[in-house]
Amino acid sequence: MSTLPSHLSQLAASIPPSPSDELLRAWGHDLAAEYLQVVTEAGITPGSRVLELATGTGRMTAVLTRLGYSVLGGDSTDEKTDQVWNRVQPEYARLVKLTLLDMRELPFKPGSVPAITCMNTLHELQSPHECLQEMLRVHDHTGVFILGDFNETGFDTMQRLHQHIYQDNHPCGRMNVLDAEPILKRHFKEVRTIHTPLNITFIASGKSEAAANPDSLSLQPLV
Repeated sequence: MSTLPSHLSQLAASIPPSPSDELLRAWGHDLAAEYLQVVTEAGITPGSRVLELATGTGRMTAVLTRLGYSVLGGDSTDEKTDQVWNRVQPEYARLVKLTLLDMRELPFKPGSVPAITCMNTLHELQSPHECLQEMLRVHDHTGVFILGDFNETGFDTMQRLHQHIYQDNHPCGRMNVLDAEPILKRHFKEVRTIHTPLNITFIASGKSEAAANPDSLSLQPLV
């Protein structure tokens, strides 16, 4: 399990666990702790608004709020919205807006989004290369882009979890996160790699292309 400083461990403990989280912790893993480590090391400007893709059940959204960031969480469905708010908790809800979006066609102008996180999503996408190009298109070169997905241990662990809880197979996806590394290196001046027990994460910054006419994130939140 990821070892965090005590104050970060307390933040991780403040996020209500799902049944999957509880089982992973019983096996010695903690995805919220891994996310906290990644975001802390990424050095996103304090107080920034972060576009979080894809929100899912809200694990990363909750982590970002605990670190003081405002979050625009985007997903293709609102089926898990209740789970997101349960993870976020009422005291942090003011920091979060949720919206429906298609990662293949993000509703932002080029270079308009200063901070993006996308964790454990690539393997769920039907068109991962297209979605990655969209994230690169909208990202502001002055900010940080976090892209991570499961390593071999992570995929093995999630397969075990899916068999245990859902009696099905966990998707492996059409794009390994390591395939994204050369793409990121073509677009960013700096690409750092963080290895955690279940994930490989790239932290990219200093985008090569200068962004023009950045807009703020201003999508209609879900009710």
